[in-house]
Amino acid sequence: MALTRPDPATEEPGLHALPGGVTREEPGGRVQAVPAWYAVEVKRYCESRVVRHLALRAVPSFLPFIEVTRRNGAKRVLRLEPLFPGYLFVHVPPVSCEPRLWHVVRWSPGVRTILGCGGIPVPVPDEVIGAIQERVRELGFIRPGLRFSSGARVRIHRGPFEGLEAIFDRPMSRAGRVRVLLELLGQERPVEVDALDLELA
Repeated sequence: MALTRPDPATEEPGLHALPGGVTREEPGGRVQAVPAWYAVEVKRYCESRVVRHLALRAVPSFLPFIEVTRRNGAKRVLRLEPLFPGYLFVHVPPVSCEPRLWHVVRWSPGVRTILGCGGIPVPVPDEVIGAIQERVRELGFIRPGLRFSSGARVRIHRGPFEGLEAIFDRPMSRAGRVRVLLELLGQERPVEVDALDLELA
């Protein structure tokens, strides 16, 4: 995961780059640490546990979830999974300004490392986190759109119509059923199939 951030000292007066973060010079010359977002690598399946641990220690964190469809035998199961498995984000001032918070983050059970370069944590751009938060805001998680747009040519790779090509028409239900147009007996006929059974032709 490559993370970059423009030099904030060139973007806004009074902001100064600092290894591992940013500071702001307030009126009177007082320097105020500016919290930023950092990506934290954690052990797989420990993401929520780390978030709870950080919350108990007053460390703001962000763990975005996405709704995914999994197969359980013949059944389809909707469930929520981390958008970035094995990663979450924390919102803290530069390490040199708040070493206690960084100690809490680094040594929380389940944490592997804080992403950075040369041993220095690298902030994640605010606009990246903001875009993810915007997608999460309505439902509390991300619900991805369908992979196909109306009119797309698709191929059915499972079920009674396996191997046939069709035209994607529209979604039929939240459960993942979609309608495609199959050419049968010289005519295009609407057929309902599982979205997971389609691929682009």
